[in-house]
Amino acid sequence: MRNLLYALLFLNLAFLAWGHWVGKPREAVAALPASPAVPTLELVKIAPVSAAAAPTRCRTIGPFPDATAVTAASDAMRAHGWAVRDRAVDSSVADGYWVYIGELTAAAQRSVLARLNAAGIHDAAAMTQPEQSDRVSVGFFSDQTHAVRRAEQVRQLGFKPVLDLHQRSVSVHWLDVDLKASDADLQPKQFQSGPGLQVADCPAKASGG
Repeated sequence: MRNLLYALLFLNLAFLAWGHWVGKPREAVAALPASPAVPTLELVKIAPVSAAAAPTRCRTIGPFPDATAVTAASDAMRAHGWAVRDRAVDSSVADGYWVYIGELTAAAQRSVLARLNAAGIHDAAAMTQPEQSDRVSVGFFSDQTHAVRRAEQVRQLGFKPVLDLHQRSVSVHWLDVDLKASDADLQPKQFQSGPGLQVADCPAKASGG
């Protein structure tokens, strides 16, 4: 009987120990607050870096004398895939040689004209423009040889002629184009519309102030 009591007491103590040291930790773990969720890593999409624009150099060709030449050259350049910019420039061009006698009073002009006419120079005339009113024109020539000959004829009459290269203002056109580093330079013979075509760097743009 005593052994039975000891056995029951042992079982009770064993059950109490199991419930305290084994059952409790499981309940304690269940009671712990849930750990915060670890965020899922996502790959960030990076936009591709665009390639840097290819370096270009601005070249200009001209002067083109008229709209027909400009159009023909522009069409040829656009056929290469180039963007062309037409740039008009006012320029002075020689259009002949002028021979005159200067620094004359009105009375001296009349005397000079009389002597020139007597010598057979009938195309002489007194100038009427305010800035040239002291001159007598003795001829306008398209070539230098005839101008020099007339000047020498007037000199033999005792006058001091002036031989002046006459110029007039005209508007000419240049074509500007941006060439890539791999592009060959412009060649005048590609767009030749007459003598005198040149290729150069584009003029620098004036900075705004």
